[in-house]
Amino acid sequence: MDRVLLDTLVTGLPLVPSVLAIYLVFRVRDDFDLTLDGSMALGGAVAAVVFAHHHGPALAVPGAILAGMVAGAVTATLHLLLRIPVLLAGLVMSIGLFSVTLHVLGQPTVAVDVAGTLFGRFATLPPMSADAATAAVLAGIVAVVLGAVGLFLRTEVGLALRATGINARMARSQGVDDRRLLVLSLMLANGLTALSGALVVQIQGFADVNMGTGTFVAGVGAVLLGELLLRPAGSKLLRITLCVLAGTLLYRFVLVAALRLGLPAADLRGATALTLLAAVAAQRWGRPLTEPVRLVRAALSRSPAATRAPQASGEEVS
Repeated sequence: MDRVLLDTLVTGLPLVPSVLAIYLVFRVRDDFDLTLDGSMALGGAVAAVVFAHHHGPALAVPGAILAGMVAGAVTATLHLLLRIPVLLAGLVMSIGLFSVTLHVLGQPTVAVDVAGTLFGRFATLPPMSADAATAAVLAGIVAVVLGAVGLFLRTEVGLALRATGINARMARSQGVDDRRLLVLSLMLANGLTALSGALVVQIQGFADVNMGTGTFVAGVGAVLLGELLLRPAGSKLLRITLCVLAGTLLYRFVLVAALRLGLPAADLRGATALTLLAAVAAQRWGRPLTEPVRLVRAALSRSPAATRAPQASGEEVS
């Protein structure tokens, strides 16, 4: 069991930034951006090439993030200039980024010398100790990323971004530039996904041109699982970040446990599809079953002070 938990952390934590990106697009912006599939592979490819030229993570990770942000900016430009939906623009970009990633790598797969990565110093430790140390470093990175995005969403720009996702017309009537916020949100989301690609490459020791395939769909499954567990509501940013973290790790736990129980690697995509189907079904049928419990908990936690309108409105925007 310890081995399964460690594998879940080591393989799941690098994906948290990408699931956070999908939450920003899928829930905050209420949209679909398939560019994220290509940005995952592009970020991993850029990091692998930087490592291959004997540069460290201080250059590889920011370079990957920058490449992802450029991909997001191009998708937003296609949407704004050609007046096509973000979904279609993202589909075009995900197809085009396959060729871009292949040119960056120079070949379909490139090995990475793990000695020069963030986790190279742990290579001499016993396997369990190395994985525990790697998980600790990843947890620190994830905490910084979640905290930074959470703080950003509490700023004036972040609040405007969340408002456009709820009601774009109302936000525009208040003077919010929805076009700029769209560009910003897609750049942020694709930069976070490219960061995941750079971390995954350092964990698995190679970059592959197909490594981003299915990123958005799998991330949606993780988001649905996290929402089923924590039910983040409104602007409760702490619960949103915990939802992303819990959903990602639970999703990876299911897949890791299936492999440990003897599932052939060729059937992993099928297990992924079944996990996503289970998450969607739980979202559809699980909420009515648990709604009475939620109402009882809300009634028990309600205090006279919480019913006052000023304080209630203050809590809603926290």
